[in-house]
Formats: sequence, C-alpha cells, structure tokens
Amino acid sequence: MRLAKGLNYDYFERKLKKVREAVLQEINDLEPKVGENPLESGEETTPFPTHIADIADVESRLDRDSYLISQYSKELKDIDAAHRKIVEKTYGICEDCGSNIGNERLKAIPYARYCKSCAESREKKSWRKEEL
Repeated sequence: MRLAKGLNYDYFERKLKKVREAVLQEINDLEPKVGENPLESGEETTPFPTHIADIADVESRLDRDSYLISQYSKELKDIDAAHRKIVEKTYGICEDCGSNIGNERLKAIPYARYCKSCAESREKKSWRKEEL
C-alpha cells in the first residue's frame, strides 16, 4: 500500500463531506422537478400543451434535469469512493500510474481519481472516441 505524501486526510475528509452534502442537495432539488408534469402545475388551463414549442420546452427541461441527476449520481459515487480511499489510506494516489495526484488538484476536485497528466490523457482518448 502506498500513501500519498503531504496530504491532510482530515481536511480532505471534511471537504468531501461538504461536497457530498451539496451534491445530495442538488439531487434532492431536481428530483421533484423530474417527477412532476410542469404543464399541469403551471398556469396552463389544460393538462395538454397546445403548442409544439410548449411540448419541446417541457421535454427539454425534463431531459436536462434527468441528465443532471445522472451526472450528480456519478459524482456521488466518486465522492464515496474517495472517502473509502481515505479510510484505506490510498487517497490521493492516481488509479492509472500510481503517482501522487497532488494537493492543488485534490483541493479543486477532492474526488479526483487521476493525476493531471493521466486525466488529460484519458480526456484526449475520450475525444478521439467521440470523433469516430
């Protein structure tokens, strides 16, 4: 087992807890919106939209909110994984190359799984796959 050097595990554990609470709040704020029919809860007098633009607007908002919930859920999994790494004392170690992720990167993204170099490499590979 390799320990990341110079990390204040208590600081990052508190930071992860705050980020987790904020993400949960975002999910809790969005979930009711996805479950409701905005056309029925708004000022519409009929439960059915009368104009195609109204339908598109509602569907667009619901799609966006569903996408955001999905992204926040993934972020929550990463946060929980980072917390497990703190407990296991493997927090701050890049999952690809095994080097230290670094304090500054972890302060910006406390649930980062990769060092900056590996994250950039993964991003480039992702862009290439999307271009195909």
